[in-house]
Amino acid sequence: MSINRSSLPARILVYSTFVVILTVGMREIAPILTTILFSVFAALIFTPHIRWFKRKGIPGGLSVFLVILLFAFIVAVLGVVVAGAAIQFENQIPIYQTRLMEFIDILTRYIPSQGELSANSILRGIASTVISLMSSIIQGFLNAGTTAGIIILTTAFLLIDASNAPEKMNSKFETQSKLQMSMSKFDKNLVGFLVIKAETNFIIAVGITIVLLIGGIDFAILWGVLIFLLSYIPYIGLVLASIPPIMLALFKYGPVGALAVIVVIAIVDMLAENVVFPALAGKGLKLSTGILFLSLIYWNYVLGTAGVLLSIPLTVILKILFESFDETKWLARLMGPTEDIEENKKTENKENKIATRSMRR
Repeated sequence: MSINRSSLPARILVYSTFVVILTVGMREIAPILTTILFSVFAALIFTPHIRWFKRKGIPGGLSVFLVILLFAFIVAVLGVVVAGAAIQFENQIPIYQTRLMEFIDILTRYIPSQGELSANSILRGIASTVISLMSSIIQGFLNAGTTAGIIILTTAFLLIDASNAPEKMNSKFETQSKLQMSMSKFDKNLVGFLVIKAETNFIIAVGITIVLLIGGIDFAILWGVLIFLLSYIPYIGLVLASIPPIMLALFKYGPVGALAVIVVIAIVDMLAENVVFPALAGKGLKLSTGILFLSLIYWNYVLGTAGVLLSIPLTVILKILFESFDETKWLARLMGPTEDIEENKKTENKENKIATRSMRR
């Protein structure tokens, strides 16, 4: 049975049904899907390095081998360092929890309590939640060993295939259809975004890690890796990753030390997100605040905790995909911030005026 294209309710019903079925299907295969997605993103991030080696005259097979070796080396080194620090930190969590409760008891002596709802009980509840969240994150790091091995292996095979993709595409460039050209544009923009976002997160993580090392904060490298990963989560990611080093600075230097760490993290994040990332990526990859939070909720529901990390890359991929086709560009504009919509309107008005003038002539 064919659906009348002019019937808007019927089209909405069909599209909604498709989204529901797709969501349920992705949720059922979430463990496999998250591994595949991480592998694909890693392959896309490291593919430009293969092309760089080729431009330097290194043969294709050797270029792929060097990049795979580099990726495996980075994961292995970080795995050893992070796993060792995570085990040490997990063993000391009870000590940190006791010290945090003692600090709360001292602090709440100066805060008057009203009725059964006292400041001490509220702060203790918040502290317990924070400690349990930190334990869950650290445990997640320790349980990621097997998954990391599968990701490395899958990424290696993807990199082998990706190394020959440009030649395959260039050999058929003259006969490419409009769809193929759009997909080529999508692939280029996607790789650009992933590389730029990874570079931005790396700058944030390295900057904060250096400050933590200078300040003598324990497990600084562990917090740097955590900051790199959670910086993919807008607004709350860096806040969550910053709680452990702030807490350790509080224990070591008191409130002044904790405040200093907060200020440094805020400055580094502000410079990276508001100066570095926009300068590299441009305004086209921005998302509206509402879309950001909706994507967090949706991908967390579909993929679980990994979906929170992948929510922004996946949503930006969707926006890039919409921008790659004329029929769906309006959806990409709706996903962007308000200022981008206004700028697009101004651009369209200018283009229309120029077209009108040329027609009159």
